[in-house]
Amino acid sequence: MIRGLIWGVSTSFIFSIYIVLSKYLLSHFSSPWLLLASGIGIIALIPSVIKRTHIYKDWNSKQWRLVISMALLSGLFNFSILLSINYLPASIATMFIGLSSVTLLLRTCRIEARLPMPLELTAVLFAALGAFLILGVKLQSFSFMGLLFGTFTLIFGTNTVILTGRMRGTINAKEVVFSKQLSKVVFACFGLILISRLPAASDPALAVLWVLLLATGGLKMLESFTASKTAFALPPVTFRNILLLNLPIVALAESWIFNIHLDLYQWIGVFFIMLSALSAIFSGEKRLKAL
Repeated sequence: MIRGLIWGVSTSFIFSIYIVLSKYLLSHFSSPWLLLASGIGIIALIPSVIKRTHIYKDWNSKQWRLVISMALLSGLFNFSILLSINYLPASIATMFIGLSSVTLLLRTCRIEARLPMPLELTAVLFAALGAFLILGVKLQSFSFMGLLFGTFTLIFGTNTVILTGRMRGTINAKEVVFSKQLSKVVFACFGLILISRLPAASDPALAVLWVLLLATGGLKMLESFTASKTAFALPPVTFRNILLLNLPIVALAESWIFNIHLDLYQWIGVFFIMLSALSAIFSGEKRLKAL
């Protein structure tokens, strides 16, 4: 449990850095380029996958379905994240990522065919109030496309974590990471057919921008690995709620770097969402095994 918490906190900080850096780079590169960069880690994983080919020959149809489903959901999730960051302030996009913990909580209750417990219901109410303060008051000022992709992020993120719960004890974490990396490359290639924007060749910071792009790839690979470790070590709801640490970290960084500030009532919303996380973690939610 302690090791899982360490993995979770590490994932939060790594992902926060990735979000802030992506927000900066999206003014120079189109989102498929960032998605492609985030999948470069597949090169380092190929030797390990080749060594384990004898294991894949023994996989049954259920294992293959799980891996393929993970690849599709992960690809859609990561593409939606970048598109929402492109159209929205990074802190607002991060809020959508974090709210998947609440939808996961409700999904857990549905899977277990029960009503939410008091602390779970409290977590949902805190999250709803927090989201209203952060987003609802100024809803018309945000891009419709950004809100749409933020919603997709929420949906795909929730189902990705549920699927990870189903893969425990069936699929090795290395295969999970590889499937995620492969999906990023495939989705990025399709995206580049439709959208491809690069910095101007005359840009004096061209070399630095390309280095930073590669750095996002390294960060996303590291985050994928630590997130998989966390998801395998902690209950899904606990895992997702620890990742809500992203929200205040990104909001502070965005204020400092991009001079985009949250209003006081929006910071109160952040506070309520963090309370929602604590309520969910201590709600007594049981670990979801293979569903």
